[in-house]
Parts: sequence; C-alpha cells; structure tokens
Amino acid sequence: MGNGGSACDAQHVAVEFIHPIIEKRRALPALDLVSQIPVLTAISNDKDYAKIFVDQLELWGKAGDMALAISTSGQSPNLIYALQAARKKGLLTIAFAGKDGGRIREVAEYCFTVPSFSIHRIQECHVALLHIIWDLVHVAMGEEDVI
Repeated sequence: MGNGGSACDAQHVAVEFIHPIIEKRRALPALDLVSQIPVLTAISNDKDYAKIFVDQLELWGKAGDMALAISTSGQSPNLIYALQAARKKGLLTIAFAGKDGGRIREVAEYCFTVPSFSIHRIQECHVALLHIIWDLVHVAMGEEDVI
C-alpha cells in the first residue's frame, strides 16, 4: 500500500508475487490495497481517507501475513493507521520510507529508510528494495537466492 507513486510500487510488488518473472519461482498470494478505486472512494467518503487501508486490512489480513507500507515521506496517516491495525492482527509490518523515516518508522516492525530528500532517488531505491524483499521471501521458503 502507498500513495501516488508509492501506490504504483505497491501494485508492482503484488504482481511480482502473483506472477514471478523468474523461472522456478512459485507464485504467492498478494493483494495491493490501492487499485480498487470504488473501494477507496467509498471508504474515504463514508468514513475517512486515513482509514482506506485499515478497513481492507481488517477484512483481508490474517496473522502471519505481511503488510508492506511504502511512503517517501514516512508521514502518511493512512499508512500509519494501517500498520497499527496490521500489528494488532498479528501481521508482519514492513515499511519503506525516505528522508528520516518519519512517523512510519515508529509503527512498523521493520522500516527501511532511504536517507534522501529526492523523491526520485527514494522511489528508485524503493523499487530495488521491493525486489530484494521478494527474493528474501523466496529464500526464506527454501529457494535459491537469485538477486
């Protein structure tokens, strides 16, 4: 999950898990929480934009799942609330941030911060981190390292 360009990165990583492009990598279930515009607009209209990911995580998330929040600023309330909700449900919480990590680093179990104020450099590093996380998940499941 993410906002703006980070929403695109959330979609990207979901595709990587669902449809691996590297041979001999198994597909794994993944769901981006950003692509269903009617869901996002309904929740933001009826409740609060800051809750758009919370409601989805409460419905779809299960203990043992991983919730990944991507934010160049580390300050997005909808991501912070989502990570808090995910932790309450027993999900592993990971965040990618930029600058000094912002508030998101306080709520994620693991926060990878790109110490830059350039949004472009932060986003470029986040894409590399997405691929590394993808590989590490497969390595943790007993597959060979490919990165």
